[in-house]
This record gives sequence, C-alpha cells and structure tokens, in this order.
Amino acid sequence: MRVLGIEAFPSGIEGLRALARAHLYRAPFENISKLLLFSREKRGRFFSLGEFLEGIEKQDLGGTCYSLNPYLATLLRALGYETDLLGADMPPRLNTHTCLRVRVHTVAYHVDVGYGAPFREPVRLDRLPFELIEGANRYVLERRGERLEMSVFAGQQRVHGYSVNDSPRSQEFFAGPMQDSFAPTATFLNCIRICSFFEDRSAVLLNRTLSIYRGGNTAERELNNIAEWQAALASELRMPRCPAAAAIRAVEHNSGKPLFELRAAEA
Repeated sequence: MRVLGIEAFPSGIEGLRALARAHLYRAPFENISKLLLFSREKRGRFFSLGEFLEGIEKQDLGGTCYSLNPYLATLLRALGYETDLLGADMPPRLNTHTCLRVRVHTVAYHVDVGYGAPFREPVRLDRLPFELIEGANRYVLERRGERLEMSVFAGQQRVHGYSVNDSPRSQEFFAGPMQDSFAPTATFLNCIRICSFFEDRSAVLLNRTLSIYRGGNTAERELNNIAEWQAALASELRMPRCPAAAAIRAVEHNSGKPLFELRAAEA
C-alpha cells in the first residue's frame, strides 16, 4: 500500500474504490516492461511481485493484465476482500485476459486495472448495464446470457472487448496465454503501448501517436523524434523515469523498423 500511496487501512466499498483508483493511477498499462524482459532473457515469464513493485517504484512502470490484475487480487485478499481472479475470452483467443470479481458484503463488483481502459470505479454487477465514455471510446459492461461482456465502441462500431469466464483461476492458469504474448510476432513485442490514467483524463501512447482523452474530447498528435517522445512520457504520461531509450531499441529490434516510422495503425 505504500507504493500506492494509501496510508489508512481500506475497508468496505470506499476502500475498494480507493484501492482500484490508486492502482490504476500508479501502475500504468504498458508493454515496456515486457519488451525489456524479452530483450534481457530472450523468453517470456511472469514478473515476480518484487519485480513488479520495483518497476512501479523506480521506473514508473506497471505492466499488462498478467501482472496488474493478479497482484491487485493478492493485495485485496491480504486486506480481507473476497476476490476472484477470472479469465476472459477475446475470440478466437480463450482466457487471454484477466479481470477481478470482488465481493463486499455479499455484493459483487467487476474490477479491471489491466485492460488499458479508464475503469476508475468498481462496477456493481447487480446494476448492469454500465456505460462509460472517455474520448472517442464508449465502454459497456452488460450481461449476455450467462456471461459478463465488456464491449468497446468507437461510434457505433464495436472495436474491442472481452467475455468473462466465471471460474476463479490462479495466476499460473494463464501461463499459456502469457507465453503466447511473448511470441516473435505478438503485438506487444512489436509496438509500444502505454495507457496512463488520472482523475480527469487519460493519456495513451501508441508507438509515436499520443492521444489525450478528457471527458468526451480527444486530442491527438504525432511525436516526431526521441526528444518529443521522452517529453511526452514525462509530462503527459507522468513517467519521467521510464527507460525510454532501451524500450525503443527493443521494439526496433523486434519489429525491424525504426520507431518513428511506426504508426498507430500498425499496432
């Protein structure tokens, strides 16, 4: 909790809200840690809790769903919250994402700090559908038959999403999908994607395209060189200690292209 900046012992729904927000704000969704691990070890594996916390505290890093949600689940359980780690399908890929179901006084909530989305609040599952708009994106969580489904819309078009599986899982259950994410052609070894979240906005860096979402508005610009890229990391994404140069070298080695020739559409 020290790393998250929480001093008072959290409890109840207000405590869950505080923990989810602090985790989302402090630990960005990013694949730089994945790129650097693969560059060092030439293989994929789970990050240890110590590595995860050190990345947050010393390099302003976070991770992907294979670290962010499982380690939040560990913290919540240690604080007395009834928490299940769940898998989610992104067809045709099964159990390729993780999310959480947390119960507070018998009421179940959906929590997901590992999707690269502005889910600042636990979503109460007996009050669906839930809808959130930020920038050009609309997020909808609803029941589809027996399953819980998250959909992301750009305008009227569904552009992403997942369907939640109901069985509680351990982190190790996701070893196969995690290893797949380190394949040479895997998306997150061939691009850079960072999503940072704040109280009033979110900032997304996809290769050299920076997007700022505030309310229903989107501001987008291209970063033309390493100086602009590092400045955006420090000012817009609040990640001044992020190992930018090493990340750029890693993605350029994997993709075979200079970063500043990669556009968002290629990720």
